Amino acid sequence: MLQPNDGTILIDGKAPSAQTKAITAYLPDANYLINWMTVEQQVKYYADFFKDFNMAKCDELLNRLQIYKKQKIKSLSKGTKEKLGLILTMSRDAQLYILDEPIAGVDPAARDFILDTVMNNRAEGSTIFLCTHLIADIEPILTHAIFLNRGRIALDAPVAEVKEKEGKSLDEVFREVFKW
Repeated sequence: MLQPNDGTILIDGKAPSAQTKAITAYLPDANYLINWMTVEQQVKYYADFFKDFNMAKCDELLNRLQIYKKQKIKSLSKGTKEKLGLILTMSRDAQLYILDEPIAGVDPAARDFILDTVMNNRAEGSTIFLCTHLIADIEPILTHAIFLNRGRIALDAPVAEVKEKEGKSLDEVFREVFKW
């Protein structure tokens, strides 16, 4: 809702628009599911919005997690709601996935599931933009890191380059940049 006061954002070389929304899958950090719906209704509702929604992929992930389509959203635990949101997002064959704090507030086993789901269910050739403060948990899957500190870019480099140059893990560099 805020209007930018500096800089530009381009997605696939275009300003944000209906065209870029069609190729971008977004997972917010807050629950966006509709509580009175069943899982099945929520899946169909979500799928109606996106031409690139892959129902077979969604069904496979729901079965793997034992999330049943007849369950009401309001009856799901917080963690299961988060997993359902992730399943909906990753069931798209998008070019860009933007995931806002997908592993915050979940136990280590759930983190592993989330990261595995992200890496193994993204569309081929796609880009994942993952926002998190839990660097150590995601460091093994990162190829590039951008650290923002008070709205300014503090680091923008390939992970391998940072490790080679600094002789430290990305998590160690993160802790130095954001030292209190």
